[in-house]
Amino acid sequence: MKNTILKSGLAALALMTAITSCSKKEEGFTINGNIPGQKDGIVYLELQDGDQTIVKDSVKIVDGKFSFTGKVEEPLRYSIKLKGQEYGKVFVLSNETIGFTAHKDSVYMAKLSGATQDSIYGSYYKNEFKKIQNVAGPIYKLSDSLSQNGKAKLTTEQQAMMDKKWKDLQTLADDLTFKFIKSHKDQLAGALVLDDRLVTYGTPEQVKEYFAVLSPEIQTSYFGKKIKEGIELNNKTAVGVAAPQFSQTDVNGKVVKLSDYKGKYVLVDFWASWCGPCRKENPNVVLAYKTYHDKGFDVLGVSLDDKKNLWEKAIAKDGLTWTHVSDLKGWKNEAAVLYGVKLVPTNYLVGPDGKIVAKNLREAELQSKLKEIFSKS
Repeated sequence: MKNTILKSGLAALALMTAITSCSKKEEGFTINGNIPGQKDGIVYLELQDGDQTIVKDSVKIVDGKFSFTGKVEEPLRYSIKLKGQEYGKVFVLSNETIGFTAHKDSVYMAKLSGATQDSIYGSYYKNEFKKIQNVAGPIYKLSDSLSQNGKAKLTTEQQAMMDKKWKDLQTLADDLTFKFIKSHKDQLAGALVLDDRLVTYGTPEQVKEYFAVLSPEIQTSYFGKKIKEGIELNNKTAVGVAAPQFSQTDVNGKVVKLSDYKGKYVLVDFWASWCGPCRKENPNVVLAYKTYHDKGFDVLGVSLDDKKNLWEKAIAKDGLTWTHVSDLKGWKNEAAVLYGVKLVPTNYLVGPDGKIVAKNLREAELQSKLKEIFSKS
């Protein structure tokens, strides 16, 4: 009798588990929105897929309230915005009930409740990243003060002091970021922070190291796959490999090929007229060009501009006398996409044999590398 009851109980438990399991698979998300003061209108739910925005749903606002329901296969970045507004609130959407409250004039600052994945991800910026900013702020101010906003050259002692401060800041940032990723290796937040902070701003070695920490499930998620693609792309532009070939037109419409520079050392310099750090670095590149051009060094500027007049004005104003090319597609510049450029300035020093010798040589590093190369010749 006891055995029969036990079997019946186990059977019932198994049935309940199966039902619960099935019901969980069918569960989706619900977003309950409230925008006080916005009596009516249309609100959009959009998928943020890289640099693309795809409208997935839209609903009417009734007396300031709206609701979205649906299901996502895995947590991804979405945004909610009002019709006619350029920006919306970007967040990580997963299958759960989410509360959304915003002011009609600043929907991008909406407050969320119940968005678990987004909250975990956001905790990095509220804690670790804020600590980094608190240390970085005074260092940037000191640097601007000593250099008079880039107009004055630092003394040897000042440069040594600033180098140490920058190095210590980088160590702090790396330590806090790595600890966060490691402690969230089983959660999407680990991959998101890695994508945000290291894929663009870190070294290729760091990206590989941190990616290896993530759980297999997170590595094979949408964002994990994106990071892996970045790692594979970076391997194609690593030091020692042949530089990917490309061709684009110069300011006069003439086609220029990277292969035209075979036999020389050429700095492939990705920049843009609207990029402050690029313009600040330009005098350093000018100095390198003037010092080593007659010895076999050249520069090929690749602009991420989309307006030719601004591109040409920047070339003239900064005295950039080398060859410049662009397809005027902005961040979609085909050479930049080929090289996986995520920020500017970015540069690659290519040797006479067409292989990449060094990457991202800036300020004193560029002068030092060229001195090392041409002192041997």
